[in-house]
Amino acid sequence: MRARLPDESGYVVNSGVRIHYEVHGTGQPTILLLPTWAIVDSRHWKMQVPFLARHYRVITFDPRGNGRSDRPRNPAAYADAAFASDAAAVLDATGTERAVLGAFCSGFPWALLFAAAYPKRVTGIVTIAPTLPIPPSEPWDRTGYSFDDVLDTTEGWAKENRHYWRRDWRGYVDFFMSQITTEPHSTKPFDDLVEWGLQTDADHAVRCRRASASRWRAGGDPPLPVAGLPGARDRR
Repeated sequence: MRARLPDESGYVVNSGVRIHYEVHGTGQPTILLLPTWAIVDSRHWKMQVPFLARHYRVITFDPRGNGRSDRPRNPAAYADAAFASDAAAVLDATGTERAVLGAFCSGFPWALLFAAAYPKRVTGIVTIAPTLPIPPSEPWDRTGYSFDDVLDTTEGWAKENRHYWRRDWRGYVDFFMSQITTEPHSTKPFDDLVEWGLQTDADHAVRCRRASASRWRAGGDPPLPVAGLPGARDRR
C-alpha cells in the first residue's frame, strides 16, 4: 500500500526504450528524483515522495532494467549517457522546463551528465552518497574480489561476481540488501528492496555493471559530454 498515489503517470519512449514515470504534487519548483542502478526501481524514494509532494511537484521514473521500464538486452543501453538521456525524455514528456535534480549513489553521474548537456534546465542538484566518476578508482573493486573470475568462495562480498549472480541472483540480492539496511528493525525496507531487486535478473544486472564499470577505466568515455546526449532527440 502506497502512502501517496501519483497524480499522473505514463511512459515515454527514448531511443526505443520505454521509460515509466510518475508525477506527484503541483507545487514549485519541480524536483526530479533520479533512479539509481537497475537493482531497484523508483520506489526506493517512497519515503521522500509523500513529504516532498506536499510542497513541490515531484517526478520519479523507473530505471531501464527494472520496474515498469523496459529491459534492453544491448549492454550499451545501460551507459550513463542513456540514463541521463532518459531524464531529459521524462522532463519533456511531463512538460517540465527546469527541475532540481535529486540523485542517490549511481544517479549522481547521470545528474552531472544531464546538467552538463542542459545547464539551463537544472535549478540545482541534491546528492545522497554520490558515486563519483573519478578514475582510476573503480567502486566495484571495493570488495577485493574479481567480478569476472570464477572464485573458490561465495562468502560475503565474493558474491559480487557475475558467475555467482547467474547461479543465485536471489542469494546476491538478499546479501546486498542486508548490507544497506543495517539499522535495527529495518525488516520492512529489507523486504521491499529484495522485492524490487527480484524484478530484474542477473543478465540485466551484468549489463548494467559492464556499462557502469567502463566509465572508470582509463581510456574510456569522458565523464561529461561536450554536446547533447545520445538519443535525446530519438523519441516518439
